[in-house]
Amino acid sequence: MSPSDSIDWDDVHAARADGVRIVVVDSGVDAAHTVFAGRPVASWQVVGGEAPTVIEDDAGDVFGHGTAVASIVHRLAPGATIESLRVLGGDLRSQSRAVLAGLRWALDRRYDIINCSFGTTSRELAPHYKDFVDDAFCRGALVVAAGNNHDIRRTSYPASFPTVLSTDYGALAELAIARRAGQLVEFIAPGEAVRVAWKGGGWRENTGCSLAAAHLAGIVARIRGLRPGWNACQIKAALYALAEALPAPDAAGPPGLSEISGEARNAAPVEASSRAGTGAPAAPGSGQDR
Repeated sequence: MSPSDSIDWDDVHAARADGVRIVVVDSGVDAAHTVFAGRPVASWQVVGGEAPTVIEDDAGDVFGHGTAVASIVHRLAPGATIESLRVLGGDLRSQSRAVLAGLRWALDRRYDIINCSFGTTSRELAPHYKDFVDDAFCRGALVVAAGNNHDIRRTSYPASFPTVLSTDYGALAELAIARRAGQLVEFIAPGEAVRVAWKGGGWRENTGCSLAAAHLAGIVARIRGLRPGWNACQIKAALYALAEALPAPDAAGPPGLSEISGEARNAAPVEASSRAGTGAPAAPGSGQDR
């Protein structure tokens, strides 16, 4: 990335993410919510047990979490096309087989950004998520993922892979990010006490990494719209340059963002048997959003 290609906050604020395609992989989206008025949200779902497949979804959001995430992306990326892929059930859990099948489908659909406000701590599943992340990198897709709500230092997937744009949450201004050296989840985005849309036309105030991931996805979408040829490493370099640098956390200290947020860590699980989820609504992430 040459100096002439660099992006500053003025560029980000002026951008709209025009032409960028984003899929929110979550619990579905209430496309009839007034927040999405005039902006259709195509919806899909993963069905099937041993051989999952993707079909059109008319059930909307079965929990509310996906609507919360999508409403943030919608607000921050007004020029983007947003679609929903429902992989999580009404308890914010799913079989990893279904989640991974959905993520593969998203790659084949060639979305620019795949938002994963969930994760798993299962090392048994790590190779499968690694294959997905590597394939996404080679295809030029950007994976944005939520860190673990309970302890950001805890390895979770896909957030802990270096080519994933992953984030913790903090009390930051809407278009702002911070970064911390020495962590696999390097970025911090707004995710504390955020007003979000909810299923059934409602609104809530939630906290968690899931919402931070949605904020980061919105910023990333604006950069993607400005630099459509950039890969994940180039996008991450731009985020580094934009982010406020914070000291590395004390290994003996609290796992949360004590220097940014006084809130306790807490978020709703986003997967089940495979432990593949880390983000929830009015308080989800890899724990449960508040």
